Amino acid sequence: MMIGNLVYDNLVLYLLVLCTFMPAWVFLVLGWQVFGDYSLSVVGNENNLVELVWTFVPTGLVGYLCMLNLVCVTEELPVDTEAIMKVIGRQWYWSYEVPGMESSYDSVMTDFMDSVDKPLRVNLYDFYELVVTSSDVIHSFSMPELQLKVDAIPGRMNQNVFFMDRVGVYVGYCTELCGAGHAYMPIVVEAVVPDYKPLRWVPFELRGLTLQ
Repeated sequence: MMIGNLVYDNLVLYLLVLCTFMPAWVFLVLGWQVFGDYSLSVVGNENNLVELVWTFVPTGLVGYLCMLNLVCVTEELPVDTEAIMKVIGRQWYWSYEVPGMESSYDSVMTDFMDSVDKPLRVNLYDFYELVVTSSDVIHSFSMPELQLKVDAIPGRMNQNVFFMDRVGVYVGYCTELCGAGHAYMPIVVEAVVPDYKPLRWVPFELRGLTLQ
């Protein structure tokens, strides 16, 4: 993981130097043509001022958009989150670290279809920040009903914010071909009213059933 991060940092540094050098060189050459005693233009119908404008204006607009993007990335979240939940993809199950619990727990598929022994439980109308990563290969934390899809990449942490606006049980899957057990690591999210405390870790297929 450390080698991969080092290569990534070197690549970002290389691209940063390259992206800084190219516009600086272009503006240097344009300034030399406009204000210098000698001109590199040999065609009589060329206009240095027009070339300077159609180079400077798009570059300025792109720079402004990059600045807005950096401001958006570096600023704090626009909403207050209830908790930060860490999701770890493993071969072939999911692990969750939820505040209020002593340690993380694993969510493993049971004998019931699209069911796990320990689902991820969230409160209604509370914002949560997901921090998704992987411990082995690339996975993908995907919940189609919630329009949520976050890639779980080893050595990286991807973030997303979501909230539930209706009570229910929602099933998702890993949408990356992560190995032979790819089809056996479902995601189950339960949205409950905060005051409602169901039995802990009881499969949702068995809730509401009574023994005869």
